[in-house]
Amino acid sequence: MTIWKKFEGWTYEYFDRDIEPAALPGFEDLVRLWHDKRGDRVVPSWSDFDFYDFKGWHGRIGVHEISYDPFDYNYRLSGTEIDRVFGRTLTGAKGSELAEMRLEDPLSMEFYEMTCRQMLVLRTSGPINFKGRDHIHATFVDFPLSDDGLRSTHSFEALDCGSTI
Repeated sequence: MTIWKKFEGWTYEYFDRDIEPAALPGFEDLVRLWHDKRGDRVVPSWSDFDFYDFKGWHGRIGVHEISYDPFDYNYRLSGTEIDRVFGRTLTGAKGSELAEMRLEDPLSMEFYEMTCRQMLVLRTSGPINFKGRDHIHATFVDFPLSDDGLRSTHSFEALDCGSTI
């Protein structure tokens, strides 16, 4: 684990692809699932996953489609708990739009681009700093996915907010 930056109460960390499940407490089952789907490849593809793989996580999973030059991501799917934390439906939203609305920190976009290009697992955690939701401490873990094995073409994120929502 490497801490990339700390900013406004948020910590940005990234992990090698050979991450041990114990390195991400609360997300161990997703790390094992990601490794199982990965097999001997650099990272798995989104097409390797099935809806039922995420049993118990459905409302806390988001799926991104990644684009480059310029870097951006599109929420292909946002779970109901993610939407509740952000106070809006994120499905269909672009990261650049969320940054403009201050629902996504502009620093996050730089971090996401770096981790997507290198296909690293990432964790961001901190208080939700908008709409009076700073009492909510959120942890997001993102897992890289690739159709070509060169860089992330998709990712899935999982949210843990404890019992504060």
